[in-house]
Amino acid sequence: MPAGTLSEFLARHWVIGGIVASLAWFVAGGQSFSNRKPDAAVAWQSVAVLIILILCGWMIKEGEWLGLGAALGVLYLEVRTIRRILAAPNQQLPS
Repeated sequence: MPAGTLSEFLARHWVIGGIVASLAWFVAGGQSFSNRKPDAAVAWQSVAVLIILILCGWMIKEGEWLGLGAALGVLYLEVRTIRRILAAPNQQLPS
């Protein structure tokens, strides 16, 4: 795919790029949790939540309602996972 075509695609479908960026930070946090570093995991994943919140605000401004629905679903999953990590000190961390 030529660079011009890729940049045009991302300009039109910025919602996908924002969700992928958020998920990339979230996966990095998951790796920290796997390495038994729950504090670092929550920090990485909090950045992911911040990105998706900014994206949600931008989608409301632009009227991207379908993208907003997808982003809210991602936000729910991210926040739920962070809450599970915060509850993990009472449980045994995965090995």
